[in-house]
Amino acid sequence: MLRSDGRILTTHAGSLPRRERLVAMLVKQSRGEEVDGAAMVAEIEASTRYVVGKQLAAGIDIGNNGEQSRESFFTYVQHRMSGFGGRSERPIMRDLVSYPSFRKLIARLFERSMVDLLHAPKAIGEVKYVDSSAVDLECADALRILNEQPRKFAEPFMTAPSPGIIASAMMNEYYKNYEQYVNAVANALTAEYEYIVAQGFLLQVDCPDLAMERHTSYADRPLKDFLGYVEMNIAAMNRALEKISPASRLSRSRDGTAYVICRSSA
Repeated sequence: MLRSDGRILTTHAGSLPRRERLVAMLVKQSRGEEVDGAAMVAEIEASTRYVVGKQLAAGIDIGNNGEQSRESFFTYVQHRMSGFGGRSERPIMRDLVSYPSFRKLIARLFERSMVDLLHAPKAIGEVKYVDSSAVDLECADALRILNEQPRKFAEPFMTAPSPGIIASAMMNEYYKNYEQYVNAVANALTAEYEYIVAQGFLLQVDCPDLAMERHTSYADRPLKDFLGYVEMNIAAMNRALEKISPASRLSRSRDGTAYVICRSSA
């Protein structure tokens, strides 16, 4: 991983805005509705080229594909893993409940076409990573588009969700308890983490669960319960990252969201 020795290297959170036509297709896909596959592939390609160009023009050093092929930063795993279906019922974030004026202020944002992350699919069967074709295609397309640019990023990165955010937002209706569920998710994610790193990307693991759940599912529970939940999620994530060199990992937290960026030492 490059260090900011001569100047501060710049990057971003990972998810970049999709074009409206692509958003409409991804929303349909998330609902299990039929989508024109060829049209979607073409739109993902065009949208990825657009966000890559914008990053390079803005001077981003560590850039990515903007997650253009994914419906959201975590629910896309339902298309790569077994065991998900139905509909979760997530509690509303406490700041939206406690401050109705703020909720009113942002209400229009929720009127636009978007993937419903409060009602994501839930675990209704055994969670396993069953289809690597999507991550294979995503990595190959990203590298191809990046390599075709007249200018290059100092390093490319690829995102993936933490076991904790999946197990928290895609609720459990199959496993005996949360610990079993988050560890099953971690075992499944290992395949994606290691594949991304093997393709030459920095791996950014998005972990909003480590902060966000304090005012969501743990809003009315003691702090010690939340801290135990955090420790369990970190242990699961460490297990999933076990074969990726700890010496080349960097953790950071920004705006209530934690990230882990890592790559292999090879």
